[in-house]
Amino acid sequence: MESSRARSNPEDPRTALAAADDARSRLTTGLRLPVGFYPMLATGIAVQVGAAAYGIAAQTVTGVAVALAGAAVFLGVAALTLHRFSRINGVRVDGLVSQVVLAAGAGASLAYLGSLAVAIVAAFESRWWLVAVAAVAAGVGCALGARHWWHAYRHDPAAHENGASPRMLALLAVAAFLGCATLLVLG
Repeated sequence: MESSRARSNPEDPRTALAAADDARSRLTTGLRLPVGFYPMLATGIAVQVGAAAYGIAAQTVTGVAVALAGAAVFLGVAALTLHRFSRINGVRVDGLVSQVVLAAGAGASLAYLGSLAVAIVAAFESRWWLVAVAAVAAGVGCALGARHWWHAYRHDPAAHENGASPRMLALLAVAAFLGCATLLVLG
């Protein structure tokens, strides 16, 4: 008799936790990605990888400028897709930010770094068709990694909700900018 009263009491912590879990589940299943999210992400990453490979192989101020332009294109695409996600859903998911901006999943990171390495070597050898193939592979690999994370997040949001904070992303952006500025000054 006593235990049934505790379960029906709205101030019982178990009831509050169950209600919070239900609310999170309803929110998670109601989240939608913007139309064209994965193709836009793949395109932005492909442009960035191709530009980075060219810039690194060129080893000139123009090459660094091309690499920075590629990074700017990617960051613009990432900002646009994340803004559209927030506008559609009314929330921000930090784990999604990490997946989009940092390719934080193991598979996405491996696809990105492997493709970037192939693209750089190909650019040094002036095999531009291989640079393009590697750049597309990086974009597709990162988009598939983000897709895998999205499905896992919707299945178990508590286990996949963590991501880099906006403050950490800003620090990484500042560090990248300072590194590129140093290369321009010293190069």
